[in-house]
Amino acid sequence: MSLLNKITSLFEKFRQLQGTPASLAKGTAVGVFIGIAPLMPFKSLLIVLITVATGSSSLAAFFICTIICNPLTYVPLYYSAWLVGNLTLPGRVSWEILKSAVDRVQQAGFVDALTLTGQMGLDAGMVLLVGGCILALPLTFFSYLVALRFFLQREG
Repeated sequence: MSLLNKITSLFEKFRQLQGTPASLAKGTAVGVFIGIAPLMPFKSLLIVLITVATGSSSLAAFFICTIICNPLTYVPLYYSAWLVGNLTLPGRVSWEILKSAVDRVQQAGFVDALTLTGQMGLDAGMVLLVGGCILALPLTFFSYLVALRFFLQREG
């Protein structure tokens, strides 16, 4: 199957998600935020908590989060978060240290990932969270608007 066929198939599956346009759009926005923000290994738990609390589509959130954050995109996402976070909070942690930690967390099971995440330290966590949130917030709002329009047009 070609890349174009795979993308078309994913788009069609997304289009067929069930729910109200508002719920699907909010779920999409949650998925974008969680997918971009460096929240590994807590992504699934946060998606469930946020979508239940906001009445959003959990399926839309998981679908989008998985497309955005997967083994092929971890390093670019975390590097972008580090880069923006390091510009905001300079000199707290080097990319080499963070990349090594991200690689280890990516390979670990959940319990080991929690331990490794805790060992990264407060400075590394702050740099990643600040950078990731700065990147994620505008894309979250934009994705909500685009998804709402998309799902409203689907119904009409």
